[in-house]
Amino acid sequence: MSRIRSGVALAALLTIGGVALANGFGGSDAPPSRIPVPAKPYAATIEDQSGIRIELTEVTFNGEVFIYGLFGQGQSTVPFDRIADVRIEPSAEPEKRVATIRLVDGSTVNLTIEDDILTYGRAKFGNYSIPVEKLRKIEFPK
Repeated sequence: MSRIRSGVALAALLTIGGVALANGFGGSDAPPSRIPVPAKPYAATIEDQSGIRIELTEVTFNGEVFIYGLFGQGQSTVPFDRIADVRIEPSAEPEKRVATIRLVDGSTVNLTIEDDILTYGRAKFGNYSIPVEKLRKIEFPK
C-alpha cells in the first residue's frame, strides 16, 4: 500500500512539474503565450537596448505593478502610479542593473535590480516580454 501511495505521489508531482514547465514556468526563452494580468492596467512605452520602442498595455514588472530592488542595503518598491520614467543602466555588480526612476514629482531614486527579471505587456500585435538586461527605458504616460 505504501508503494502505491509513493507511486501516485510521484506521478502527481511529475504531472504538476510538467504542466508548470509547459505554462512557461522554468525560465525558458520561449515567447510569452500568456502574460500576467495586473489588477490595474498600466500603459507604457518600452525602449530596448537597440533603440526599438514599443507601446504596451497591461504592463507589469515580473507580474507586479511596481518596480522593486535594493536601495542601499534595504529593499524598496516604487509603484507605477508614482513613476514618470525609468532608465536602465549597467551596474558594477554582475547580473544587476541600476534603475534610475524619475518620479512624477520630478525627484529620482536609484534601485539596483536583477537583470533577468521580465517586464511584460500587451502590444497591438500580441504579448510581449523582455528581460531588464535588454531594456534601456520605460516611460509611463501621465
